[in-house]
Amino acid sequence: MKSGLYYGWEGTGGGAADAADIFGQILEQVELGDYLGFDSALIGESHFVEGDLTGSVVDLLGALAGSTRFIRLGSAGKALALQHPANVAEDFAVIDLLSNGRAILGAGIGHSETAFDAFSVPFEERRERFAEALDFIRKAWSSDAFSYGGRFTRFPKKTPVDAVEPFTPEPYEKPFRLQWQRAGLEPKYLAVTPRPLQIPHPPIWVEALEVADTAIAAENGYGILPRPGTSDAEVIALYRSFGEAMAGCGRTLAEVERPVIRDVFCAESRDEAIAIAGAPLLTLYRQLLDANVSLDALLEDRLILGDPDQVFDRFKLLQQETGINHVICRFWAPGIAHDAVMRSLRLYAGEVITRLRS
Repeated sequence: MKSGLYYGWEGTGGGAADAADIFGQILEQVELGDYLGFDSALIGESHFVEGDLTGSVVDLLGALAGSTRFIRLGSAGKALALQHPANVAEDFAVIDLLSNGRAILGAGIGHSETAFDAFSVPFEERRERFAEALDFIRKAWSSDAFSYGGRFTRFPKKTPVDAVEPFTPEPYEKPFRLQWQRAGLEPKYLAVTPRPLQIPHPPIWVEALEVADTAIAAENGYGILPRPGTSDAEVIALYRSFGEAMAGCGRTLAEVERPVIRDVFCAESRDEAIAIAGAPLLTLYRQLLDANVSLDALLEDRLILGDPDQVFDRFKLLQQETGINHVICRFWAPGIAHDAVMRSLRLYAGEVITRLRS
């Protein structure tokens, strides 16, 4: 089982004056994770939330691509409906090239009506826009020049809408002219460049909050990424529905990566882990769930705080119940000191990572 790091919009906190320090801490923690052998680092995305710093996931991933060597880098729940899919395809292709083939696109339908209103995108169309954008991005990554006549995406602009078969590859005609040799001509086909390094394209994980999300992933052979903050019971239910959807499409779970995000803190003892991370995570979840939940309740089905043996046992139990093979850990939240996170990362790497892989 692989191990990763997660930095979500739910846990950035602070104000604009703290932004540089927080970015510096994230970079330092991921660089240490890269050195210690963590497999992945994902960054959540949000817009227009007070204290949030993750409006531009791509820029942060670009910085990490230049300062790490081995760890895979990606987004978590990037709302595709808020941006033209050609821009997303370009951005993540560049991240893939900068990182020498380590990019992951974690894509989401989007859940913030405030963000959709601000970007003038109808909130009720988000699921259809997401599915079309995902189809466009995958084809852009693996095709030469093409046209796309989708309901929401017309590429080039004058391409007629074709709801059944929106994608059309450019036919070969003699004499074939390269794109930059067509000055003055109205293009009927365009190529999205550059292409990613990974073939056929970087891994795609669909953020999953309900059964309909797992169906989109299964139909296309993508992995799912249960939304941060979900309970163990919700993760089990999502992977059960995903397995059923995959079987209905003639696929198996063995074909895809099976990640989950968990809030984790590893210390020499459970008491120490709770003393360091318990109160900050309790504050975070009371905001996230908008409920006066107790720490004991969170420790039952959401938080994994303890010594290396206890952290390992919880992950193995969750693996048995869901079939996951990639645990992505949020070690840091507002209120947990940077040096405490660094100690926890070292302890986890020394005592848990190797056991999970074996």
